[in-house]
Amino acid sequence: MEVISRENAEHYVWGGICDGWHLLKTEGLSVIQERIPPGGAEIKHYHEKAHQFFFVLSGEATM
Repeated sequence: MEVISRENAEHYVWGGICDGWHLLKTEGLSVIQERIPPGGAEIKHYHEKAHQFFFVLSGEATM
């Protein structure tokens, strides 16, 4: 099994200034590490089926 990290994970940019790395991407489970700088924000959206877990390494999050 390969060790996964930001250095070797699939990367994408969202919101113009935010980064996401797929640490795990399967049909049943997705684990994404994100970097959201000050001023970054998601656009409100809807998932048909989702369980979400968030943790903040530094800074603040507002939901």
